[in-house]
Amino acid sequence: MGNEVKSCAIISGAPEDDLSYYSKHLDNRFIICADSGYKKCIRAGFEPNLIIGDFDSSTKPEVSCELIELNPRKDYTDTFHCVKEAIARGYNDIVILGGIGSRIDHTYSNILSAVYCFDRNIKCALVDSKNELTVANGETVIKKGEYKYFSLFALFEKCEGLSIIGAEYDLDSVTIEPYEQLTQSNEFKSDEVKIIVKSGKIILIFSND
Repeated sequence: MGNEVKSCAIISGAPEDDLSYYSKHLDNRFIICADSGYKKCIRAGFEPNLIIGDFDSSTKPEVSCELIELNPRKDYTDTFHCVKEAIARGYNDIVILGGIGSRIDHTYSNILSAVYCFDRNIKCALVDSKNELTVANGETVIKKGEYKYFSLFALFEKCEGLSIIGAEYDLDSVTIEPYEQLTQSNEFKSDEVKIIVKSGKIILIFSND
């Protein structure tokens, strides 16, 4: 039972026009909406299981599902409150939809939420209509799917012993600093790419134009 996967989706409040990608991420997941994210959830044809927010940017909804109202004078974003609540309820596979938005500060805090999950052995990905972001270390195998590009960046500190095998641009045991862009916009040369990091953590981003 200790390895049981409990899946949860968190819908942030960032404005989005294209919600067509929601359906493949919301089926069979417990759905938590951050504040006005519940509007997008309903627009996409789904019903939230839980709504968390201070409702400073939207009207408090009249809904039948569980609702947790936060004090607007708080230390964390609505989305991070959702992440912490999901973990408290035992969810260990989290996808954050719409967490890559027009406000860079919120986008960065959502990336930090993914790091927070990673450090607690919780799987977490940020997804929008063109991108997917996650955190990794050690050995990771990624599969050629719907994305054309993948990029990776050293997280907070340098990564040592970085190897990329099976990509258009392979690397063999190099060191990269957090500011380096050597590993941006790589492409798949085979169906699978192996990424090895001997020291440090990486942000792994899949993207389409």
